[in-house]
Amino acid sequence: MPRNGKLLKQRAFIAAYAQTANMTAAAAAAKTQRSNHYKWVADDETYRRAFEAIQEEVGQTLEDEAVRRAHEGVKRPVLYKGVPVKQGRRILYEIEYSDQLLLALLKRFRPNLYRERTVTEVSGSIELVDRLQAARKRLIEMRKNEGEKTG
Repeated sequence: MPRNGKLLKQRAFIAAYAQTANMTAAAAAAKTQRSNHYKWVADDETYRRAFEAIQEEVGQTLEDEAVRRAHEGVKRPVLYKGVPVKQGRRILYEIEYSDQLLLALLKRFRPNLYRERTVTEVSGSIELVDRLQAARKRLIEMRKNEGEKTG
């Protein structure tokens, strides 16, 4: 592929990725294979830096949307048997919040308070040094016995 054609595909891929946050959709929009993106990242420093910058922007956009959905919620029509409920001529709506997104954001922004905690307890005692010494003695004895058999 000529250098100019490659640059056009790279730019198209990055622009599409910025809009979709989706590698497959970006490749389709740029009319290229996803594998080309990975080659470009590995071989082209300028492309890699440009993609990393866009990836950071995409990440911030997704985080902003997660905050909005968790904090402000999403307006959804009230349904009854799959049909929107109306009050007069107006459809009734409710605000739906995402507890799952809220928890994920709390874990990110307040990890000391909300991160997963696990505690592992070991009961009993393992005399590791004693076991290693016993194993060493058995090994020495095995070697000694092998020497006697071959000698």
